[in-house]
Amino acid sequence: MRANYKMQRLFVPDDLGPGLEFDAGQQQSHYLAHVLRLGEGAEVLLFNGRDGEWSAAIAARSK
Repeated sequence: MRANYKMQRLFVPDDLGPGLEFDAGQQQSHYLAHVLRLGEGAEVLLFNGRDGEWSAAIAARSK
């Protein structure tokens, strides 16, 4: 990881917690894959305004 790397944050409406999986919709998937150019294994911060921020990793990426 580069020294000036900043982890990206992504708002999700779902409940967040340890061990939960999140299925990103088409728009968020496009944003992660094509705008941020993140792939499988990349880490992001998820937040929903209720449960705090949670670190997550992209598990799979499809077209």
